[in-house]
Amino acid sequence: MGRLSGKVALITGGTTGIGLATALRFAREGARVAIVSNEPDAGAAAVAAADAAFGPGVVRYLPGDVARAEDCARVVREAVEAFGSLQIVFANAAVGTRTVGGTVESIGEELWELAYRTNLAGVAEICRAAVPHLRAAGGGAVLLTSSSSALIGTLVRPSHAYAAMKGALLALARAMAVSYGPDRIRVNAIVPGMIRTRLTADVLSDPAMAERALATVPLGFPGEPDDIAYAALYLASDEARFVTGAALVVDGGATIA
Repeated sequence: MGRLSGKVALITGGTTGIGLATALRFAREGARVAIVSNEPDAGAAAVAAADAAFGPGVVRYLPGDVARAEDCARVVREAVEAFGSLQIVFANAAVGTRTVGGTVESIGEELWELAYRTNLAGVAEICRAAVPHLRAAGGGAVLLTSSSSALIGTLVRPSHAYAAMKGALLALARAMAVSYGPDRIRVNAIVPGMIRTRLTADVLSDPAMAERALATVPLGFPGEPDDIAYAALYLASDEARFVTGAALVVDGGATIA
């Protein structure tokens, strides 16, 4: 039996990077998984890979933009209609610092709003739609993807709007954990550091930028999407049944260096 056998998961930002690695890891452990993004080509490729590995129907792609509240409500509804229930939500979709990087002086109102709508309000809207289904299932797990940017600043690529939204997710996870504990709904945050995804490709592909970025990582190397997927697997599984309101930092030691 897999660690997530019989469970249904919804993962936003699930067609690339951390989200895709987690979707495939969850599927390997017995879950059926709905992946959400606004990139249909990546969604089709992700489903094809999952079909080849696990058989048709284990992973399904649902198109949606988490910056739109109506999309959040729809994809949750469609996931439940497709699989019959919902026990795990991984609110992982985000717009990264390559798009919304900068300081409070340089970030325009439009980009600040984009960071808010996608990285914070979109998380809240997914949770708003999902919590009643988790409650109906007798409980479940909610995971929020924060960032080490919420804990430490950087001179490599300042990202004030991104850091603000990711910091707010830590507070949201704690508040939700208290409110929904009586419903047996656990809420935790994952705090990735420098992970090798397309959001960090420009930093890690530039030798000078990579050296600066990794200089504060005691382990000396960037993480991979699977490193976050394994953390998500633990928090989503019954092994973490007594863990809620926590922030699991997966950063190679950067925030304590």
